Amino acid sequence: MKISLDNARELCVAYLVRHEMPEEHAGVVAEHLIYATLAGHDYAGLSRLLPIAKMLRERGPGGTITTLRETEKSAFIDGANVNGYVTSVLAMDKAIALAKKNGVGIVGLSNSWFSGMLRYYVERAARAGMIGMHAANSTARVAPYGGIDRLLGTNPIAFAFPAGDTPLVVDFSCASMMWGDVLYHQQTGRPLPEGHAVDLDGFPTVDPASALAGAIRTWGGPRGSGLAVVIQALGILGGSDPIISEAGKWGYFFMAFDPELLMPLNDFKKNISSMQEQIETSRPSPGGAAVRVPGSSGTRKIQEGQARGWIEVDDAIYQAITLPCNH
Repeated sequence: MKISLDNARELCVAYLVRHEMPEEHAGVVAEHLIYATLAGHDYAGLSRLLPIAKMLRERGPGGTITTLRETEKSAFIDGANVNGYVTSVLAMDKAIALAKKNGVGIVGLSNSWFSGMLRYYVERAARAGMIGMHAANSTARVAPYGGIDRLLGTNPIAFAFPAGDTPLVVDFSCASMMWGDVLYHQQTGRPLPEGHAVDLDGFPTVDPASALAGAIRTWGGPRGSGLAVVIQALGILGGSDPIISEAGKWGYFFMAFDPELLMPLNDFKKNISSMQEQIETSRPSPGGAAVRVPGSSGTRKIQEGQARGWIEVDDAIYQAITLPCNH
């Protein structure tokens, strides 16, 4: 069903407050979930309210976020068990502030959970004239290449670069399918695409419940698995456990730095825009669609969705988050 952006925000905030999230935090989460839906990632949108509520019941709303260590170019933040949608905005903004003052800002964030689409955070850096990077590990739900045991998180990584009109934003996961997407298939009663998951015994499965009990495969074979290990290591630097259990500590790594360290910002932005234009005007494969810069489809969908003023939410998800019995 179609819901206006204002109504969607009110719905998200009301649902989260019912589940004892502070209203200020609920507003931050709502903006992110709407952004994800606008970008075309329904599994990262309002459907995430359901697992967030489950985690709130299990972990509570969290405490007071504190900075444990800080230097001129770095900070380490204790997220106080507050939801990652909230703490990640604070951590990325801290990295940006450090970079504006000292050229580079590196921030580690521990003791937090769930952070949604990484592009949401790095895009903040690019719009502030900085280059942004963010890596996040999470609960082990992915098997390394050649294995069947859950040892890695879905481990996304994202980069953003300032440009003339639209920042260049690249965001991808090292899992062949996001855990939230598996949940979304289960929530909406649909099988998984083939080749993305194995059951508890290591056999291929398209059943979401079996995949959730088993493991998700890595994206890109051994290369994706290798990158997942790199992100796992960056998460450890951010304060995570080596292998993260359901109740374990996640780790987030943020970096922002000023392009002016190497070249004038306006020159850099002009060259990034030139690269984007040359990619999108390059020749497509015979019979294929136009070539697109990574992230540009999501950016276009967000702009179009904001202009039309509404999002579409699956009926089953809408019912689940509006029924009073879901407190």
